[in-house]
Formats: sequence, C-alpha cells, structure tokens
Amino acid sequence: MASAQRPILCQKVTTMLQGNSFSIGDRLPGERRLAEMFNTSRNTIREVLCNLETMGYLEIREKSGCYLKSKDGRMSWEMLRRRKSLAANRQLIETLMFVAPRLAKAEASRLSPKDIKKLEAATAKLGDAIINFDLPTVSREYIAFFLTLAKVSGNDYLILLMKELAVASQNLTHAGTGLSEVQIDSLFAYHVELFNALKNGQPEQADKLAERCMETFYQLVLPED
Repeated sequence: MASAQRPILCQKVTTMLQGNSFSIGDRLPGERRLAEMFNTSRNTIREVLCNLETMGYLEIREKSGCYLKSKDGRMSWEMLRRRKSLAANRQLIETLMFVAPRLAKAEASRLSPKDIKKLEAATAKLGDAIINFDLPTVSREYIAFFLTLAKVSGNDYLILLMKELAVASQNLTHAGTGLSEVQIDSLFAYHVELFNALKNGQPEQADKLAERCMETFYQLVLPED
C-alpha cells in the first residue's frame, strides 16, 4: 500500500473501533482477518495496529492479540518519543518531508550572515556523517539542520516540533538499502544546492531542493513499498 494511503486505512480502522461493533476490552479480529476486511496486507495492518496502540486506542498483548483500550485515544509527545516501529519511522520522515520545504522557502529570503554560518556548520557535520557511511548520524544531522533553520525563524511552534523530531530520531531504525556511492553523491549534492539556495536568498529554489533532499532521505531510511 502506498504511504499516502496508510492514514486513510488508519482512519477506517479507527472509525470501526469507535462504532458499536466493539466494546472496551474486546479482542479484535486477527491480523489476517483484518487484512481481508480492509483489502490490504498483514504487514500494513500490523503497522496500523501499532500506530493505534501508540495513539491509545489499543493494547497489544504478546501471544494474545489486540484489545480495544479506548474509543477516544490519546496522544502526547512523550508517547511519540518512545515509538520504535516502521510506522513511526515513516511518520517521522513524512512529517519532515511536509515541513522542511516550506520552512526552507519561508526562511531563504531573510537569513543573516550569522544564520548562514550556523547552517554552513550544520551542513559540514552532515557531510562528515555521509562520508563516514554513518546513516543514523546522517538522520540526526539532517534533522539538526532543519532544527537550526527553525530556530532562525523564531517560530516557537516550529522550534518545538523540530526539537521533538530530533528526540524521536534517536529511535529511528534504518530499513532502507543503505548508502550507495551514487546515493551519497546525490544526497549531499542536493543538500549543498539547498544550502546555496538559502544562502543566496532563492525561496522557490530552496523549496524544490528541500523536497528533493527529503525524497532521497526517505529512500535511504525506509524500504520500498
């Protein structure tokens, strides 16, 4: 299932849970049955169930199954920080893919020389991680770059969001193909172009390049659907 369809499936399962078919404490059908009901794969259903557990709707008991815990659910930054799953990885990167291009576009035309120096230092750290084939550090430094950009914006909501993504990235596992030589060249080349667009005050170019960077980063961290 394409990544864009997973939120739709998650909403469908949530709607089912909030209906009259289940009461608090009820055991849900097994993964195979749920996959058949929603015309998807067991792996996708498993991701959705893990997601809903994190959101407070379900309790997953090992060797027992999934049980309805709440029809309202709940969510907090603390809960998100603890998540360790492919679904969590995907959501973290997709959030960054949504925020990064718009942040780059907004800040490209108002960076001071001091701001540019900070972004240059963040880019240098990212380059070192890429050269050393260190994908976990690449992930952290990528988010650190955009956290730096968020701090430049002075937007407290963006700063908090990027800080939380940085913390969550410590649990980021890497199921992608790793760093091939071609990917290394592409990833860092795009990022240097992005830095130059920011430095030269080119909002539209920064927007497009940040999106391209995130697409490449997504392919490195996550397996193909």
